[in-house]
Amino acid sequence: MLKEKIWISLLIILITILGCSSADKTTGKTIAAESDIYTENLTEEQVVQQEIQINNTQEITEQEIQINNTEEIAEQEITLQNETSVAEQEIKVEEFKFSPTSIVNTQHNISLSLDDFKHEIKSVYWGKITEITMTVLNKGDKPFKPKVLVLLYDEKDFKEEWLKPKAEIQFEKQLNAGEHTTRQAIVNMAFDDINLTKNFKLILVNADDPGNKPIVVVENEFKPT
Repeated sequence: MLKEKIWISLLIILITILGCSSADKTTGKTIAAESDIYTENLTEEQVVQQEIQINNTQEITEQEIQINNTEEIAEQEITLQNETSVAEQEIKVEEFKFSPTSIVNTQHNISLSLDDFKHEIKSVYWGKITEITMTVLNKGDKPFKPKVLVLLYDEKDFKEEWLKPKAEIQFEKQLNAGEHTTRQAIVNMAFDDINLTKNFKLILVNADDPGNKPIVVVENEFKPT
């Protein structure tokens, strides 16, 4: 009987221990499940607040992106303006200017200048012009090939001689809009009556114009002696 009582007591103790352990595990699972249900089952007001927060965050991010893009565009525009300003300054610096000693005439944005010329006295009766330096500047809107007709006469010459070219100076290439060219030409233009003042004219024409219609005329007077 004693042994049976002891076994019964041990069996009761074992059942009690097993029952407590099972209760703890069940309780833990129940708590965890309740916690998950709490976080998942939000109220409608809480869901709306969360959506508002998400939308606000997205709007702030988009505003920041727009601000950054605007700043980048502004910086690019400033850089482009600075580059354009520098380019314009370089163009102004490189703009062609005639020599202060040149005789210049301009018609319809096309300029011709007599920069220099040389002459020789051969005797008390005659001499000749041996070299002419001239410049053509095309600021018009059309290209053309320059040619210069040179007139030389004095008051004793017949008027028919006044219009007769003593030399034709050709240029090697076509002159585009915005370009200029300088030509130093060797000529052999004889004249007599060295004591008389000579009229010296340069007439710029288009080499492709068979009529030699004057574009610009430059005039100069000089006395050989």
